Parts: sequence; structure tokens; C-alpha cells
Amino acid sequence: MVKTNTKFLEGKRSLGLAWLVLLCLGLMATQMAWAAKVTATLDRNRIVLGETVTLVLQTDDPSQSLDGDLSALDQDFLLLDQRSETQMSIVNGSRSAEVRLSLVLEPKRNGRLTIPSLPIGDGGTRPLEINVDAAPTPMPGEMPAVFIEVAVTPEDVPAYVHAQLGLTVRVFYQQNLTEAAISQPEPNPASVRLLDEVPFQSSRNGTRYRVLERHYAIFPERSGEMVIPPLKLSGRLVERRGDRLWQPNVRGRRIEVESEEIRLDIKPRPASFNGDSWQPARSLELMQQISAADALTVGEPVTRTVIVDALGLEENMITEPVWPEIPNARIYPDQPQGISRDDGEWVLGHKEFRYAVVPETEGELVLPELKVQWWDTVNDRQQTAVLPARVLQVLPSASAPVAPPSPVTGPSVIDNLPQGAPGGGAPSYWRWLTALFAFLWLATLAAAWRMRGTSDKTVNSSELKYFEQESALLAQLKRASERDDRGQTRRLLGQWISRFGPKSAAGSVLEFASHLEDESLKASLLELDSAGFRKDGGQAWDSKRFWKHFIAWHKAWSASPAGEKPSVTDLYAVENRQRDL
Repeated sequence: MVKTNTKFLEGKRSLGLAWLVLLCLGLMATQMAWAAKVTATLDRNRIVLGETVTLVLQTDDPSQSLDGDLSALDQDFLLLDQRSETQMSIVNGSRSAEVRLSLVLEPKRNGRLTIPSLPIGDGGTRPLEINVDAAPTPMPGEMPAVFIEVAVTPEDVPAYVHAQLGLTVRVFYQQNLTEAAISQPEPNPASVRLLDEVPFQSSRNGTRYRVLERHYAIFPERSGEMVIPPLKLSGRLVERRGDRLWQPNVRGRRIEVESEEIRLDIKPRPASFNGDSWQPARSLELMQQISAADALTVGEPVTRTVIVDALGLEENMITEPVWPEIPNARIYPDQPQGISRDDGEWVLGHKEFRYAVVPETEGELVLPELKVQWWDTVNDRQQTAVLPARVLQVLPSASAPVAPPSPVTGPSVIDNLPQGAPGGGAPSYWRWLTALFAFLWLATLAAAWRMRGTSDKTVNSSELKYFEQESALLAQLKRASERDDRGQTRRLLGQWISRFGPKSAAGSVLEFASHLEDESLKASLLELDSAGFRKDGGQAWDSKRFWKHFIAWHKAWSASPAGEKPSVTDLYAVENRQRDL
């Protein structure tokens, strides 16, 4: 009987021990599962549409990866940023770790939105809900938090082609504006130049604003309607609403605003304007510098520098003054030099034209009066800028041949010689002296001839240098057209027209095209002008056809009589230049 009870107790003890082992294993598995669990939390449960919220995924298992499929967020949220971090700590000899993945989300709509369960590791996170309120709208009479003002100056006078227009852009914002970006004005067709940027503060209807003001210069390229599309601004506005203080981790509410569209009527060159080239400016002045004093010698060059300052024109729009003919002198122009500056509101074009004038005879050298016809955009009328003439005295050259002595009248030198000299004539030393004078006179003639040859060689070098500069520019133009670089081709063509092309073109591709009789070249130039303003290339343009027609026209124009061509002509240099091309 006792033996039976002992076996029963031993069996019961074994069964209890098995259950204890199973219980420990279960607790260990539960602990491991709990350690590997991933939690999801939000930094805020209510936001305004346009603001961001941060979703934090966290685990205390360093071996647990937080990478997973986040595509479930795409339905209602934009994923703007994500970053991960790991924190290690040791407390009382026990080491622990926390791994976090922070996701910056922006809701796509307002309402009560759900952040779905995200599959992370072997499990997933629990769903979360967030309230997204609609973006605040200004009450009637209330000023918006951010807005843009645009204005075009001048307003009281007509706007002409090539004349500068001032565009002022003001961005008004009440609070901190971050990640702000504003589009650039892109009027079509026109060139744009940023002049100045000024921050300040201002008030509108009793509301205080921070203001960022920008000044642009716009130069219309064609007459007719010119459209300035709306300028668009995007950014994040960090607001302080209610009792919530500013938080560094809050990126602010996304905003997008735009300005009004502007349409302008650009007038063409007035029919009453009778100048050689169209130069519309607010003011234009002519000045000069003379390298010599009031006197110089025959063959000695004098440099006349003509300086043009125009307010409201860039330097590449300033054309060369036309010189009248100067008798008994040669003129050799140098490469013009210019620069464009601004005063924050208007462009100031500065250009210098240098000419070497070589007098060929003694007497007076008159550097002629120069006149430039320009259009006064302030008073809307034609004006004339005058550069007064300058008179220089030209003296005989010191290297000029010595004139032979004039015949002596009266008793001859031989008659005055002493009588009784050997041979009954002039003594022998006189014959040697005469021969010496003759030799010196011939040497003087030879020296003068060599100096004249050197001078002519220098002149020819100047002329060749002039045409070599044009050849280099045409070679660059050819390479740009072969690369189908439309913007560079248009700029190089404009430089050639301004420096070497017909004066009636006024440095403009469109003016140049308007005077052409070659319809094929004209059509190609109009296509180039339109394509050269577009970043994406715009419509199709045949660069090979353009160069074929242009070089054919250039050869015919170079061989035509002078008039529209540059003042320096050298047929030999022209032929060489055409062969090089």
C-alpha cells in the first residue's frame, strides 16, 4: 500500500516539472516577441492641410530592421523625408537600445485620415488616425498671409521695342517663410535681367508684412502684345495659432500663390524717326577723348575715342556713330569695347569706339562733328546727341625728303673763286663736297622711302587685324550652327550684326531679317529667333539651311559696293576671309 502511493507521487512530480518547463519556454517566447515588437506614434494628432506630421517607428531590438513596404501611405500622404537613428544606453550594468525611423508626411487632403498598418519585419504596426483641418482662408476684408505684387514702369509713356521696361516684384509675408522659391519672369519674346533685391517691412491695411522686392529689366524683342505670365511662389509658412508655441520640428504649412498676368502693347519704331539706327533710351550722351595735342605731323596717327553712355540700353544695343568723309586722311577703327551696369532700377550701357586717324598732308585736320539720332522714351520724341568737331594742326613730317636748293641768281660761286687756281677752274675739294651732299640727299630719300613702306605695312596690318576679327567671329558662328546650339548661334549672329553687319540692322536679328530680300534666309532667321528664346529648343530649325543661305548672302554682300558695309575695305583681305570660311 505504501509502495503504491510512492509511485503515484513520483508520477505527479514528473508531470508538474514538465508543465513548469513548458511555462518557462512560453514566457521566454513571449518576452522575445515583445522585445521584437515595432510601435508607431505620431508627433501630433491634428494638423492643418499643408502642414507636415512625423510618424515614428520604434523598436528596442537592435537586430530588428525597420525597412518595409511604405507604399500604403501613398494614397493619402506625401512622403517628404525619412531618417533613422539608434540610441544605446547602459543602466546598472544592463544595456538597452532603441532604434527609430522618422517619416515626414504631408496629407493630400483634409478630413479624418488613417495611417494604415505598415508591414515591418514579421509583423506590422497598428493603424493610426489623424485629423486634418482645411487651410484657413482670409475673412472678408482680411489680408492674406502671403501674396505677390507686380508693377511695370514707366506707366505714363508708350512701351517701344528694344526700350527697357522696369518690372518690380514684391513678395509680402506675415510670418516665417521657409523653403521659399519664386519663378523668374519669362515674358515672350523679351530678354530679362535681374538688377537688385531689397528686403524691408511694410504695412497693408494695418497688417505688418515682411517684403522681398526684386527689380528686373525687360527688353522687348518684338512689337505687338507681350505677355508676362504669372509669377508662382511656393514655400512653407510657420504659423503660431492659438496657444501652440513655435516648434523647431514643425516644417510649417505649404502654400502656393501666384501674381496676376500682365499684358503689354509694345509699339514698333515710330515712322517719324529718321535716324540711322533705332536706339530708344531715357538719356544718351556723347563724349570724346583725343590722344594728341593740338598739333601733330604728317603720317602720325591720332586716336579719337568716342564714348556713348545710354540710360535704358545695354551696351550691345548701342550702335556705332556714322563718320562723314575726311579728305587727305585715313581712318582705321578698332574693336569697340563696352560694359553694362545698372543703378538698381535702370540699365546703363557704356560703349567706346576708338579710331586711328592718319593725316596724309600738312595743314588742318578736322575730326568731324558726329551726330547720333535717338528716341527719348521719357518725353516720347526724337533727340539728337552732338559731338563737336576738333581741329588739329598737321606739320610737315621730319622724315620728308629734303627739297633741292633753288637756283641762285647773280654772280655764280665759280666766278667768285680766287684766280690762278690750278687747272683754271674749281678746286678739287669742291667736287668732293658736292658728291658728299648728293650722297646724303640720296640716303635721305632712301630712309624716307623705307619709313613710308613701314607705315603702309602697319596700316595693312591694322586692316588685316580688323578682318581677322570678323573671320574669327564668323568661324564661331559656323561652329555653333553646326552643333545646333540655337541660343549661342543667335547671340553670335547678333554680335556680328552689331560689329560688322549692315548698319540698318541696328544690331538686331529681327531688324536684319526685315531688310533681307532672300526669303529663305529671312524665314530661317525668324525660326532661329523664336527657337533661341526657348530652353527646350521650341520649333524645328534647320541649322544647315541657315548657314548655307547666310554664307551665300555674306559673300554677295561683301562683294557689293560700299555703303552699308564697314568703313575699312580691303579686297585682298575680303577674298582671303571668304576662302577661310
